[in-house]
Amino acid sequence: MSHDAPQSATATATATATATLLPIASGRETAGATAERLRASRPRIFAVILLLLGGSSSTLLVPRLLGWLVDLVTGSAGVQALVLPGVLLLIVTSVSALLAYAGIRLLVALVQELVSGLREDAMSVVLGMRAGQAESSDSSDIVSRVTGDVESVTEAASGVLPAVTQSSFMIVLSLAGIAAINPWLGLAALVAVPVQVLATRSFIRRSRPVYTEMRVAEAERGQVIIEGVSGADTIRAHRRQRRQLAEVDARSLRSIDLQYEAARIRTTFFAHLNTGEYLGVAAILTVSFWLVHAGVVSIGGATAAALYFLALFGPIGSLLSSIDGLQLAGVGLARLVGIVGARDHDGRGDPGALRGGEDEAGEGEDGSFVAAGSPAIVVESVDFSYDGQRMQLADVSLRVAQGERVALVGESGSGKSTLAQLIVGAFDPTGGSVTVHGRPASSRERDTNVVLVTQEIHVFAATIAENLRLGAPSASAEDLAAAVRAVGADWLLELDAGLDTRVGASGLALDGAAAQQLALARVLLRDPAIVVLDEATAEGGGDDPLGLDAALTAATRGRTSVVVAHRLSQARVADRIVVMQRGRIVEQGSHSELLRLRGEYARLWGAWEGAAAEVSAPATLSLPARTQRE
Repeated sequence: MSHDAPQSATATATATATATLLPIASGRETAGATAERLRASRPRIFAVILLLLGGSSSTLLVPRLLGWLVDLVTGSAGVQALVLPGVLLLIVTSVSALLAYAGIRLLVALVQELVSGLREDAMSVVLGMRAGQAESSDSSDIVSRVTGDVESVTEAASGVLPAVTQSSFMIVLSLAGIAAINPWLGLAALVAVPVQVLATRSFIRRSRPVYTEMRVAEAERGQVIIEGVSGADTIRAHRRQRRQLAEVDARSLRSIDLQYEAARIRTTFFAHLNTGEYLGVAAILTVSFWLVHAGVVSIGGATAAALYFLALFGPIGSLLSSIDGLQLAGVGLARLVGIVGARDHDGRGDPGALRGGEDEAGEGEDGSFVAAGSPAIVVESVDFSYDGQRMQLADVSLRVAQGERVALVGESGSGKSTLAQLIVGAFDPTGGSVTVHGRPASSRERDTNVVLVTQEIHVFAATIAENLRLGAPSASAEDLAAAVRAVGADWLLELDAGLDTRVGASGLALDGAAAQQLALARVLLRDPAIVVLDEATAEGGGDDPLGLDAALTAATRGRTSVVVAHRLSQARVADRIVVMQRGRIVEQGSHSELLRLRGEYARLWGAWEGAAAEVSAPATLSLPARTQRE
């Protein structure tokens, strides 16, 4: 396949340098998006607050009951006097545990629902990206957002957030309990607060930029590795192995340095938290001794106050140490909200725009009726450049009638594939316009009535039938068999398991030609109004031993089609041939008309016919190994 776009395999370093990261939402945008998603769950949020508040309040009765027991014991009370506080202690502990369990379960379910919806929206945006946006974005950045970032948010939702919520209630109520025993004890407990507040503010200020940079560094390292693997042959051919490895080393070291810096910030933070706790304990013990000695509070009251403060260690430690997890989750959430927001930045936030196939085929962009005789595809004075400097297309105009089959021919780099990509809306033209059924092609990219098939076909690790049903999920077994036969892939039906044979990574390996047969069968099952084939039969070979030309004819019969012709035999049977040269249309007409012109097409035909005459397939030639196990 001759791509007119720059190929990543031959420009690994350039692609890595020019790949752009998707936007990251600001704190305000992240908070707004989260609040919007939680708006419908207000009753459940209120229930969570009540349950956790009730559980925390019950827990705080424990130190008071223990202090009561201490006073009874020091007062030489009998065993019977200890029964009531003992039973109350058991009841309070059980009720507190049940309320906390119910509240945490409800909170986790609520947040998991939020994360699940956000993950689905993020995946929807990724799958719905226009080819131009996907190609210009850092693929590793996309992968890390829908995997690592989702994981960090999910972990926070399952473990960190419930702990933080409950700890916050515990801290407030514990301080209130201490103050209720004696205000001086409450003031003593507050000695630790300034140290912990300053430590927390410093940690948040210093850690968030580092965590954000860590995510970016990991994405950049992943992108270099992906480019190195995908372009391995080219890298070896140009002896760039050492330079590529050096690039991976540099990105890895950058990531390690950031992780080291993050660990140093965390260690400093925890040291400051411990300092605050020690100061608080010292203050509580000092004030308690003074109050007991002055007879202001009993030993039981002082014990309860000390227990309250000691009980604060767990919630405060949990709350403040959870800030680390919350920071990571906050960064991940901002990146997820950013990728969801990319749809709106691209002007594609309207669900209707993403489901163009649901619109009436006879309606134009503004809802006006499109006459039956109107062209299906209109390319008007189009200019296009990938990099804004070199023009791949210049002043290209083309009208394709409904049901017409048009073949694009020309030498490699003439602009054929670029024009095909513009027709399916993968890119916006630099100048001019491209419309399909009266609407801009870019708004119909995901239209089920417009299908693009290229040389690069992905075979999923599934059965052949499941691969085929990507085009028509409700297709019957008879429909699948008919489509397979129509594209000349009868051999698939003759396999031991037939169309239930697993293919891909865990099954039978399909070569490129067999994969293209599957792709053309999917076109028949989808039955689109318009099909664009970008060298979709290139794997068939010069003499087409698998009959992919016939398969292509079957896939385009009765529908509007634009075919980037790999073999001129495909152009010969087209209704019209469009000849491209250096990004311009230089000739148009039927096969016979263009031969009589003795121009560029006649030259290409002569060269192709001469080359085809030299090809003689040996009698021992076998078909590609379609069914070899990987």
